[in-house]
Amino acid sequence: MAEGLAELIQRFNPGARASVAVRHNGTLYFAVTPKSPFDPALSAAEQAAQLFEKADERLAMGGTSKSGLLFVAILLADMADYDAVNRVWDAWIDPKAPPSRACFQARLANPAMKVEMIMISATG
Repeated sequence: MAEGLAELIQRFNPGARASVAVRHNGTLYFAVTPKSPFDPALSAAEQAAQLFEKADERLAMGGTSKSGLLFVAILLADMADYDAVNRVWDAWIDPKAPPSRACFQARLANPAMKVEMIMISATG
């Protein structure tokens, strides 16, 4: 890594494989999943609600809030859950400061997981 670059990057709770979140140059990057262990009995909407609780914690960790969100990528195991997850999204998001977003269907890393999100936020 270039000399001095490490001081410009703040890693939150780094582990062997990944950090919980990374802040660089006023931008926070992180991904969120439902609470582990993933409960396959929960609906995608219920898993999304868990995911948003974790997102609020990570945003606060990085010194920002959902009002600072710039972009969110929503990954659904099944696009049939799109409307249900959108209802939870609409109740959570700041309607005065909605981020740009995209939604994809993807085979997620664990078959019990129904939704995952990648978030990018501005920080103070």
